Amino acid sequence: MAPANPHPNAHPDATAFRDPIALAAALARMGPAVRARTRTITRHHAMLLRVRIQRNASGRPGPNVITGQYRASWDVRMRTGGGEVTAEVFSDAPQAQRLEYGFVGVDSIGRHYRQPPFPHVEPAFRQTEPAFVHALADGVLP
Repeated sequence: MAPANPHPNAHPDATAFRDPIALAAALARMGPAVRARTRTITRHHAMLLRVRIQRNASGRPGPNVITGQYRASWDVRMRTGGGEVTAEVFSDAPQAQRLEYGFVGVDSIGRHYRQPPFPHVEPAFRQTEPAFVHALADGVLP
């Protein structure tokens, strides 16, 4: 165990490491807990983002609901490995990009469109991002 940090302004939980092997061992012990906490925080905010996207896709200023299938198409995929935690919030619905960004032009079967954008993903992301970054920095969920 590392000796207590003798500095008068040190945090009560702080320790002083003079031996690099002891420091490496302490960091290795922290690894699983940090990875688990990061996974939990990432999963929580990915689910929150999905819910916010779905809520934004429930009428103006986002797209109107017709059947609810588009709103239900949003999902979260988590990946961990190589020291990384990744969450992907996605929709397999073919209209997702058109609804978010709009579409002006001719489609593949010759129909002409002038569809305005109905942003619902970007606003949800902008709302979720600060709390996610803060939670990662603090290591705790709000």
